[in-house]
Amino acid sequence: MKNSKTAPVHGGRVYEAAASLGRPWEEIIDFSANINPLGQPKGLKEAVFSEFERTLHYPEIRAESLTEALAEQAGLPVECVLPGAGSSPQLYLIGRALPASRPVIIGPAFAEYEASLVSAGRVPTYVLTREEDDWLVNNDTVSRLFEERPDMVFLAHPANPTGRLVPFEVLSELARECGRRGVWLIVDEAFIDFTEHGRSLITMVQSQPRLIVLRSLTKIFALPGLRLAFLAAHPEVLGHMAGQIEPWSLSSLAISAGHFCLKQKSFRENTAGEVALLRQYLTNGLEKLNFCRIFPSESNYVLIKLNRGLDYRDYMAALFQEGILVRDASNFKGLGPGFLRLAVRPTAETDLLITNSQKYLENRNAGTA
Repeated sequence: MKNSKTAPVHGGRVYEAAASLGRPWEEIIDFSANINPLGQPKGLKEAVFSEFERTLHYPEIRAESLTEALAEQAGLPVECVLPGAGSSPQLYLIGRALPASRPVIIGPAFAEYEASLVSAGRVPTYVLTREEDDWLVNNDTVSRLFEERPDMVFLAHPANPTGRLVPFEVLSELARECGRRGVWLIVDEAFIDFTEHGRSLITMVQSQPRLIVLRSLTKIFALPGLRLAFLAAHPEVLGHMAGQIEPWSLSSLAISAGHFCLKQKSFRENTAGEVALLRQYLTNGLEKLNFCRIFPSESNYVLIKLNRGLDYRDYMAALFQEGILVRDASNFKGLGPGFLRLAVRPTAETDLLITNSQKYLENRNAGTA
């Protein structure tokens, strides 16, 4: 695999779309970024603004108070938790801080796994889940993984862009086997809060020194503009990594937002059930149009594959003209043209997506698309 100097393509490019269409950014409907469709917890804006005068001073150098709050909620010692300005900087920290010469990514997967490795001069290998298995990580996936003799493994639970959870018995045994073999296992749990039955590996970091778990507050609390995440690891590993990050990496407002959000227990608990209903609403709408295959998902997004003969670029362009963004998933390793990822959104936005999809199909059938 050749090193690429091209930045990974991501969703959520609302401001670029607004500028291109000549519309206010508030009018863009974004199905391309997987943010909580319920929005932010009530009272967050007021809570953050009430702390605005903190910006007169430097923030906590290592976000110490937030670290304590995160550790308490995770049920871990404070020495096991490292907050950061989103998961991407922490992926790059892993890439440069941990030794590995044979990294393997279980895909399809978030592009920043590879980008973080490449930036550290490492070229990853991929082991791909299969379309005929609905992209599920299973025992066959694990067998093929170890055939590559990895010393570092990246996977997401649930996976992005497929939305599939890893069966917990498979995941926990993988963690133990990686520990026995001395293999770093990086588990990205950025979307686990959106799942009804997802079980985290986070408490295993104390007994598995080769296990690192990434968690996000950005997605569940709808904070992509503030950037907030943390990783959990064994104290010895985390101490080594913490020494390689810059001071003041979290702003005072991000720290304040983190404290407020961690207290919103009912918001977090209610989200998974609401997302399941909204995901089903989206799936039902797509099924009625009969223009794509819809893969199973346990998260706040679904992967679809357009039927043969439909040009995904024309479909995306038609939606774009209506101010609707969807994620082209063709650049995920193991996928290809025709794969799209759709975030779960409120019903009114989903209705617009379905209405404009139907309009596109009707125009196409009439020869005007």
